[in-house]
Amino acid sequence: MSLPGAQRGPLAKAARPVSGALMRTPEDHPTDPDELIRYGVVSAIDLAGGTCTVRIDDGVETPPIRWIAPRLGAIRIWLPPAVGEQVMLLCPAGDIGAAIALGGVACDAFPLPASDPRALVRFSDGATLSYDPEAHELALALPDGGTVSVRANVTVEGDLSASGTVTGDEDVIGAGKSLKDHKHGGVQGGSSQTGTPL
Repeated sequence: MSLPGAQRGPLAKAARPVSGALMRTPEDHPTDPDELIRYGVVSAIDLAGGTCTVRIDDGVETPPIRWIAPRLGAIRIWLPPAVGEQVMLLCPAGDIGAAIALGGVACDAFPLPASDPRALVRFSDGATLSYDPEAHELALALPDGGTVSVRANVTVEGDLSASGTVTGDEDVIGAGKSLKDHKHGGVQGGSSQTGTPL
């Protein structure tokens, strides 16, 4: 006799428990959301180990646990949490020792960085990277003394302007003319000017 709603066919076969496996019933797992999902504040970070310790509201502190990264596959993103950051704990079977920290919860220590439609990343030193889809503007703002380093060939399609000094360690080429090696025609003594670069 089959029970109403029982699976039949290949799916039913795939769903059968492995011989000797422990079958858990709903009573084995906590059903109180407070046991499965908790909120806490990061109290310590182990960057080398990729773990953090979280202090829970009721004074309990987790052992070192992992945090959720945006991606950890072929593309890997490293964005560790900060001490004082509020996180959500996902606790399998209510076990805080097996919990995983999920960040991105606004709190008094770390409020939302903006209140407009721009996509924005704000760093601890005040640097920001933002994109305004209405103005079509990508903006990078660094604090005084900040530098940008690019280790690659760079191609710019469009005008390029600079408010400071542009320095080239080897040469600058303009319309095929070398800045350091070009020659001029029409050279005369006195106050005469040379011709354009050859």
